Amino acid sequence: MWVPLEPARAHLVISKSRFIASLYLVHSESEVRTVLAKIRTELPGASHHPYAYVLGGAIHQEHSSDDGEPGGTAGRPILQALKSREVEDAVLIVTRYFGGIKLGTAGLARAYREAALQVLEIASLGQKVRVTILSLGIPYSWYEYVEKQLPHFNAHLLTREFTTEVHLTLAIPHDTITSFLTFIETSTRGQAQATVLEENVERIVPVQK
Repeated sequence: MWVPLEPARAHLVISKSRFIASLYLVHSESEVRTVLAKIRTELPGASHHPYAYVLGGAIHQEHSSDDGEPGGTAGRPILQALKSREVEDAVLIVTRYFGGIKLGTAGLARAYREAALQVLEIASLGQKVRVTILSLGIPYSWYEYVEKQLPHFNAHLLTREFTTEVHLTLAIPHDTITSFLTFIETSTRGQAQATVLEENVERIVPVQK
């Protein structure tokens, strides 16, 4: 599953109506309400603020609202967009400023879905994965080579410290930790020291598009 790393916003104009899609990271219904209040304040005078959210974790929750639009034409298409992109812990609001031309129910549904997909396309997303947190001490002679290889193991650099050697803290997906440790041992000829700090930790790892 994917989660937003930061807020994102996209703008779309269809038949003179403006659609402004806003995506936020949330972890509870209380945070959803806070974001909705924020959007209503930032974008006053709008015709409607339909939205949908998906909360992950042990208790999965999802909900959508048409906010006064004809039933099923706004909230549901927004929710479908979130689910089709497998995004959770997120609320997506599509604010509409009516432009004077009616779109019809089918047109409205397409417009809201398109706006939702547009903001999801440009958003910075991270992936929820189970990782091992690893401390790695590397001689300076091997540092640049090792760091360049990190993407091959989907390893995410958390911290970097330069002392008598380079100390890296890494988050490494569970399915690549064994091959990564083998790589470190063989490529540095045993000169790098790896220490496992935590295992089986859920973490959001940024993913390059």
